[in-house]
Amino acid sequence: MSSPATSVIHMASAAAAAMLLLAGLAFQLGNRDAVEPAAQPADRTAHAEPMVDLAPALPDAALPSLSGAMPVAAGSRPMLAVIIDDIGPDRAVADAFIGAGLPITLSILPFAQAAPEIARAASREGLEVFLHLPMEPVGLADPGPNALIRAHDAAEMSRRLGWALSRVPGAAGFNNHMGSAMTADAAAMERVFESLRGSQLIFVDSLTHPRSVAAGAAARAGLPALRRDIFLDHVRTREAVDAAIDQALDRALANGSAIAIGHPHAMTLAALETLAERAERAGVELVTVSQLAAARAQRRSS
Repeated sequence: MSSPATSVIHMASAAAAAMLLLAGLAFQLGNRDAVEPAAQPADRTAHAEPMVDLAPALPDAALPSLSGAMPVAAGSRPMLAVIIDDIGPDRAVADAFIGAGLPITLSILPFAQAAPEIARAASREGLEVFLHLPMEPVGLADPGPNALIRAHDAAEMSRRLGWALSRVPGAAGFNNHMGSAMTADAAAMERVFESLRGSQLIFVDSLTHPRSVAAGAAARAGLPALRRDIFLDHVRTREAVDAAIDQALDRALANGSAIAIGHPHAMTLAALETLAERAERAGVELVTVSQLAAARAQRRSS
């Protein structure tokens, strides 16, 4: 039997599909960069960049050192942090995840009309909040209003970053929404993180491109920088999500920690309802991204 939370998501899916079609048609007619950051954006369904898990295309040795295994201190347990992306355009879906009592980090799209209210509601329930920062993808997918584009200069990057952060109050950090083109451009990523130097915001590279340089650029600017290990709903079936959760737990056991990213789908929420029990059986501690970042920093300095 479906839980009330998953039923809400099922009921919202048909409306979301229609909104997605309309938004796609609107993009064909409009210019995605012609958006004034000071304006309040209309609510919209998130456009998903084709979710191809490209990260394994490069061996671990080709990635900067911060992707390596984390030693586990005596008496501590391996850790897993779960981020749910694309939160915001559907308020009922956001509320379902907030009310599910799951140990997750919600990453909120800044252009969602209800983004500030969702961020505050999640914080009241003790959930960690991230900004899901739109960035330029490869191809024609629309990352949404006020996305960071490679052609932007440092001043425009800073302006759009400030606007996005103001839309998600209390954000402990951020990860990229789409961004396969942006995160592979070293000069563009240097401009992004230079404006955030000293902020101590946590950055998680969603790894939508196998040659992403985003985490390295963030680390050089002094930000705590992490990378996604597993996409939970790369394949959108319950069996596939369950298998991805097992992969995430195995990765945490093997490396000392892992970060998994999922999306606000009904089957993802249903699978996550058993996450705490499965993690306990595996001997893995479920943590926020902030807790994982702090533990990594502490263990590297010891």
